Amino acid sequence: MAQSIIKTITILIFLVTIFFTTPIAQVSYAIPSEYASEENLEEYLTTLYSELMTEYILHHNTELYAKHTTEDYLLVVEIGLIEDRELVLTTVENLDFRSVTIENEEFLHHGDTVVLIGRKEMKGSILGYTIDATMRYMAVFVQDEGRWKMLSGSFSPVVHPSVLYGEPEGRDS
Repeated sequence: MAQSIIKTITILIFLVTIFFTTPIAQVSYAIPSEYASEENLEEYLTTLYSELMTEYILHHNTELYAKHTTEDYLLVVEIGLIEDRELVLTTVENLDFRSVTIENEEFLHHGDTVVLIGRKEMKGSILGYTIDATMRYMAVFVQDEGRWKMLSGSFSPVVHPSVLYGEPEGRDS
């Protein structure tokens, strides 16, 4: 019996030693700390936006979102509501997504302002409502204290015009 207890304690000590001496993997993002030149500004901001949205939507990472948005950030959501930064950061728990794919299509750069326009393929739910849709997004970035931060954003579902406006007049069913 004593040998059995000693073996069990030895195994436990061994397992605890392995656990505490093995480095725990840290989350690392693909976002570079800075962009090297104007030539890679597009790559930097599109990567930043993709990481921000992926981390927020799938992993509820509000720290990264807060770090890269301005204090007066506003978001127009798909049902037409305007949410301020605080609301966006506190309602993240309403999201339950399995996947999100982000593709940037337009990059507009004018001075200290950049606008990104693209598509998001999203699968999951918001407040229990199923979302399996293509969304169109727009994000506006500005220079803020020497760093690029998101000032505002919007997203809306891509739908057939008849969903919003009904069938054209004079059209037979």
